[in-house]
Amino acid sequence: MERSIIQLWFADLSKGDYPMCWALLSPDERCRAESLKVIKVRQRFVIARAILRQLLADYMAVNSAAAIELLQGPFGKPYVVHGSGGQDVVFNLSHTGDHLVIALGCQRQIGVDIEVCRERINLNALAEKCFAETELYSWQQLEAKDQKAMFYRIWTRKESFVKAVGRGISLGLKNCEMSLQEPIKVLGVPNDCGRTTDWRVTDLNVPSGLSAALTVDGPAYKLAYRYWK
Repeated sequence: MERSIIQLWFADLSKGDYPMCWALLSPDERCRAESLKVIKVRQRFVIARAILRQLLADYMAVNSAAAIELLQGPFGKPYVVHGSGGQDVVFNLSHTGDHLVIALGCQRQIGVDIEVCRERINLNALAEKCFAETELYSWQQLEAKDQKAMFYRIWTRKESFVKAVGRGISLGLKNCEMSLQEPIKVLGVPNDCGRTTDWRVTDLNVPSGLSAALTVDGPAYKLAYRYWK
């Protein structure tokens, strides 16, 4: 895989051969799935992991998707144990409801997030908690009809950033600051996350009612949209 290309795989988690997907999971993944008491949530987890394994097996030239070894970093970010031919593959995944997105690249830090733009009665309170001061001010100046969509754009951008760094929400969403309008500029990051110019954040093309964003480090890249069937 070329470093200049980020592949984005989208899938519908309501579709999938559940027994086949289950067979691809590791013992740890099966234990995690069994701990999910809501059947629909468990099914989504199993199908998402199986799709991820099949994609990684393809890119890493591994004969069996079940043989892929997936581990978690100290803050829960999953990563793949590299073997011959796959030493450069990096990934991140996110799902909301039945919507899954997996970002695949190489030799980069990468994070992706997708969210359903749900109605919330406490949107302003959540924005005050998670947005940097300048972001909050700019967002509050928008017309009420535009605030929900922009809220989720800001949210998914921030989520994708903290996932790329590998520390999740523990990094503090307020500590990563971005411009509201495109092209998106990273205006502030924690001191141990490098320079703001090291990071590139992009809104993704997703159906109406969804919001999604991708964060990667390093030089410019091209996006390749793919759809799992």
